[in-house]
Amino acid sequence: MNSTFSVSERFFLREYEYAITAREDMTEPPLDYAISGVDIDLEAEAVSSLIDSIKSSARLPGELGAPVRLPGGFGGIIEFGDSCLVLATDGVGSKLQIANEVGHLGGVGFDCVAMNVNDLICVGAEPLAFVDYIAVTEADPMVHAELGRSLSEACNEARVTLAGGETATLPGIVKELDLSGTALGWFPKGSEVTGKSLIEGDVLIGLPSSGLHSNGFTLVRAVLDRSGLSLMEECPFEANCDFRKIEKFSDSVGLTLAEVLLNPTRIYVDPLVDLIAETRMEGGVCGPESIKALAHITGGGLSNLLRLHDSMGWHIDEPLTPQPEFEWISEVGGVSDLEMHRTFNMGMGMVVAVDQASANSISKWLNERLPGTRIVGHITSGDRVVTHSNPEVIFDKY
Repeated sequence: MNSTFSVSERFFLREYEYAITAREDMTEPPLDYAISGVDIDLEAEAVSSLIDSIKSSARLPGELGAPVRLPGGFGGIIEFGDSCLVLATDGVGSKLQIANEVGHLGGVGFDCVAMNVNDLICVGAEPLAFVDYIAVTEADPMVHAELGRSLSEACNEARVTLAGGETATLPGIVKELDLSGTALGWFPKGSEVTGKSLIEGDVLIGLPSSGLHSNGFTLVRAVLDRSGLSLMEECPFEANCDFRKIEKFSDSVGLTLAEVLLNPTRIYVDPLVDLIAETRMEGGVCGPESIKALAHITGGGLSNLLRLHDSMGWHIDEPLTPQPEFEWISEVGGVSDLEMHRTFNMGMGMVVAVDQASANSISKWLNERLPGTRIVGHITSGDRVVTHSNPEVIFDKY
């Protein structure tokens, strides 16, 4: 190996060679989400069974609290007079296991708040309030204080009220800290963003992620085990890149692998809630019908786009550049391109579909507020499918 390479470069090349050799001799099979412990297809079937078993609402149309059906499933909507209220609930998932292992919980509050408020935005809602649920094996005032600070900072960034929460001490049920939450939002009745008006030629604008966000960490941990690396070792690849800042929490000179993997989920309230508000103002950057659909790219990756219309297709021909950790995961784990795009956001945390006439002005407006935002693709007709500039990446079901 060339001695002019840095330590991190030598390590990455060694890991790359290891991954290639493993795939060739099959001593280490390629990893995917199902092998590591999460079967996305089985999970979708289970969710469908759950929904099918739920009986009709006790509240009827026109009553406060009556359900409002909206395709996509990014938030649950109920009637509330001249407004609609929206609820979303989610947790941090197994990213918490890495945070617990290294003793750093300063970012998980952002993850929990972000996963919820970002979903609310996708139906055109403005997030208002958040409540958390913390489950522990044993109460620890220092841990709760760190979580409280993180949740408070995240709620301030998301412009929501931290309205309360619940802590449960559950020895024998939970084995380590778990964190989840629920967010409440609203929109004026009739102003929801549904995707139903999508037509061929509408333009897709991608907003950059901050990294892995809070999805796919069961697979990440499997890759980490295969690499043999310690979380607090120097990151084996150059992690600094455009359009994000990595939060440091250790005393190390360079970035550690834990710091890269635990980088908090980006909150998209600013700029997307402001963009939606602009559509409701005379003289705004675009008209009220310009924003056709919004998608939060979480578990399921690009297949999330299929939730927004029952016949239109989506083509990503100019994808945002994935951050370096995605390449590392793919190489060390032997993870296919299709599986990477089904499991992770691959550098794009949100997608906004807009009409052609407004696309350039909206893209410019968003990029001024979140650098790295740009046009990435367009809506197609004929087949309900997500296609990509990488021919291996194609989804025809969510």
